[in-house]
Amino acid sequence: MFHTKLLTVVIVMSSLFQSSAQNVLLDEDFENGTLPVGWTQQNNPSSNGWLLGTNTQLQSEYWDITDHGNIIATNDDECDCNKRRDYLIMPAFNLSFVSGAILQFENYFDGGSLFGGTEIATIEYSTNGGIEWTVLATIVGTDDDLWDTQTINLSSLIGNSNILIAFRYNDDNEWLFGWAIDDVLVYEPTGFDAQLTSIDVPASAQSPSNLTIGGQVTNVGATIIQNFDVNWTDGITVNTTTVNGLSLSSGQSYQFAHPNQLMLTNSGTYPVQVYISNINGTSDDNATNDTLSASVSAVEYGTISDGGYQREYIYYHSGSAPANCPLVFVCHGYGGSASDIMDYSEFNALADEFGFAVCYPQGIEDGGGDTFWNVGYDFNQNETVDDVAFLQNLNALLQTTYSLNPNNVFCTGMSNGGDLCYMLACQASETFRAVAPISGMILQDIVNTCNPSEEVSILEIHGTNDNVTFYNGDPNNTGGWGAYLGMAQTVALYNGMFNLTLQSSANLPNTNTNDGSTVSFDKYGNAQSCTEVWLYTVSNGGHDWPGSWGNMDIEASREAWNFFNQLCSNDPAGIQNTIQTQERTLLRITDVLGRETKTKLGQLLMYIYSDGTVEKRVVQ
Repeated sequence: MFHTKLLTVVIVMSSLFQSSAQNVLLDEDFENGTLPVGWTQQNNPSSNGWLLGTNTQLQSEYWDITDHGNIIATNDDECDCNKRRDYLIMPAFNLSFVSGAILQFENYFDGGSLFGGTEIATIEYSTNGGIEWTVLATIVGTDDDLWDTQTINLSSLIGNSNILIAFRYNDDNEWLFGWAIDDVLVYEPTGFDAQLTSIDVPASAQSPSNLTIGGQVTNVGATIIQNFDVNWTDGITVNTTTVNGLSLSSGQSYQFAHPNQLMLTNSGTYPVQVYISNINGTSDDNATNDTLSASVSAVEYGTISDGGYQREYIYYHSGSAPANCPLVFVCHGYGGSASDIMDYSEFNALADEFGFAVCYPQGIEDGGGDTFWNVGYDFNQNETVDDVAFLQNLNALLQTTYSLNPNNVFCTGMSNGGDLCYMLACQASETFRAVAPISGMILQDIVNTCNPSEEVSILEIHGTNDNVTFYNGDPNNTGGWGAYLGMAQTVALYNGMFNLTLQSSANLPNTNTNDGSTVSFDKYGNAQSCTEVWLYTVSNGGHDWPGSWGNMDIEASREAWNFFNQLCSNDPAGIQNTIQTQERTLLRITDVLGRETKTKLGQLLMYIYSDGTVEKRVVQ
């Protein structure tokens, strides 16, 4: 129940973008939330054009945008409309009196391909009022969930007294993704200014492995850049290399690859800070744009032979996880992948925050070529793969390999992955203590044979307007998946099975009034057991993973973990006891040189605790 599009894995990045130029021709950050005065658009009638807002307002199910404050974006994924001529046009420029000009902007563009089409982003200009356009530069997509700084030399346009410059998005007449921009600056370069405009490291990488740290340095001033040092640090060691023999004039860039590699020895998050120094043997005029920071998620890509298949999975063991830590399985939707849901669920970050391990199992392809979990859909009746056994055997492997708690094993999943959660609750209750289906359902065939040996706690998060997995169920199989229960019937099924009664109901705060939906909950339990069944109803919500797309009042991933975490909070042998072993006191914060400091955005800092542990963080 999940339309396939490639999703990226998040790598957190901080960019300090500021030019030392004095003659600024245009400076726009889109913080007012409306199209700036003098800016215009040209697009096809069926396109909804460029829109302003935050990342959560402008992203969609298959095109997520990393937070960058207020931005402007055109989203083809949201509408699948004709965006072959989506022009965002800046006010006309008079370039007849300047000696040079540079366009810089923050850029978020995948350059993705789908259904035979490839999206294209270009910078174009017109000398006749927008009647005809000429391509000045083509933006290369990165598909890494990072914003980067683009620098375009406008020197070829010098001398024009009335010229239009535009951002054009072209969806190649296919259903693709989109383009977002921010912080647009056009200026006449002056002074001495080298900028570290991007760094090139994988967002997610195999552990163990060695990674090359690369990036781009751009001359955003007027003085020719001849040499500089490139440095990177993981908070322990500073690695330096010198780049010589350059002659970078204004607007030109240099791509570098640092000879010293980052060693990923274990699964976990590795912060990296990259900075340039010793530029032309001295310091340039503007040090604020010389540093970029990122964090790389090191994960283990594993395989296990199971049921005659070679099965794959991704495993993440947080560095903050204590011995005997919980394990959470996170299962993708129909047609999705383990890397997809690792990306949008952001469970690795939650694992770092709370100290647990995460496994993202990969479904195999069904007869139609779509990745799936075999829960018994009508069109999968000939499939024989046993995914319940796969997850149980995978859990056994992980339990014997890592320091995990076999009593605190949980599963959550999107859509088809949520359906699998219900199947696990019925058929693998001895393994899974609790499940959290998101936009999931339980098929009537599974209900008919559901006889768990142990009670399993359940959290369901579901939208009332879900047009894939109907909130009120589908007893007559109009959707083609098979007959399944509605949410009220599902809750009643397990409440009757586990003898639970309603404990509380409430509306959650409507913190995001732009998502068109609100959330309420009903929580069931009893005083004689630790078992709980919760239903979060997203009024007017769709087939969504709240917090990533759809409703933004809650984060489905965090709600799932909080549900797991609070189970049996009065039980000294329960999960709460495991988490409480991590209690500690922050003693001080230092920079990479060991100097005590305060929290600083975008810088690599060392957090030193009373239990002797040290955390490396890049505060965003």
